[in-house]
Amino acid sequence: MSRIRIIRSGLCSTVQDRGRTGYRHIGVPLGGALDAMAHELANQLVGNPFEMATIEMTLTGDEIEFSDDTLVAITGADMAPTLHDNSERLLPVVQHCPMLIASGSRIRFQTARRGCRSYLAIAGGVDVPVVMGSRSTALRAAFGGHCGRMLTAGDDLALGTPSETGRQMFEQLSAVRSGTGRPVQPNWFVRPIDLPKPDIATLRIISGTHTPWLSSSGLERLLNAAFRISSRSDRMGYRLTDQRLELELRDELLSEGVIPGTIQLPPDGNPILLMADCAPTGGYPRIGHVITADLGIAAQLRPGQLVGFAMVTLDQAQVFFRQQQQMLTKALIMAELMIQR
Repeated sequence: MSRIRIIRSGLCSTVQDRGRTGYRHIGVPLGGALDAMAHELANQLVGNPFEMATIEMTLTGDEIEFSDDTLVAITGADMAPTLHDNSERLLPVVQHCPMLIASGSRIRFQTARRGCRSYLAIAGGVDVPVVMGSRSTALRAAFGGHCGRMLTAGDDLALGTPSETGRQMFEQLSAVRSGTGRPVQPNWFVRPIDLPKPDIATLRIISGTHTPWLSSSGLERLLNAAFRISSRSDRMGYRLTDQRLELELRDELLSEGVIPGTIQLPPDGNPILLMADCAPTGGYPRIGHVITADLGIAAQLRPGQLVGFAMVTLDQAQVFFRQQQQMLTKALIMAELMIQR
């Protein structure tokens, strides 16, 4: 069975898939890859079903060794990956396309030059135990993924069996292996998924249940001011600083359901943007929701980065989501056509 070994671990690298559904009623978060689009694209590029597990790396990446010739793809943040073969040569790695690397080689990821989270998909997926229908790592609850924790140096992970499409890609690239030790990749790549602008990113939101509770100045600030992603942010949620919002109406709230993308306003006036590992319920006012089409952009925001919000209607949010899915579908169809040539 093919395996990978973590030689050097990044800041926060975990095994993730599409998340854990059907258990929120007992307090289990959805979890899964924060940038679902990047995760799905990486899987498709190596012939995996979307639900296969990938490795999600945050801000700084790992160094990973492959026991056998392996088909991989990298999407998401630009962590300047390089490949080191058995002769310790430094070889370039291209993202957003399938790539065949030789046994014994290592891929080394650096600090992200743009974006925050990079995804490594491997043909067959990362084969960790399925817990509650998912291989995702739930860090706060310490289960799922690899031993319920972040990956560390020395971890040894098994890989699953590649699909028929993955085997076809492997054979095609093996047939053109140059013998130089360089990674073998096709002469095409799919369009990269958009990453946040380095100066300030804009997330589109729809109104929340308690948006009318904001004061006029609070609403004005929500939609026109720039917030900063705090260093106290994680997969559970982003704390936003530099701007405080005031409520005109205050009332005691019972805990109610929240989802990734919900913007809560705690008493200190600094909003919290909930992410994939958020709890299923919360008791703070819900002043907005980031639309599904922009959750991938949110996932790529870095601590210290500025973000603003723009209000859209529910109908517009649905249109943006369909447009995004159409873009992904076109990219995947193009990849499949190129693979079948």
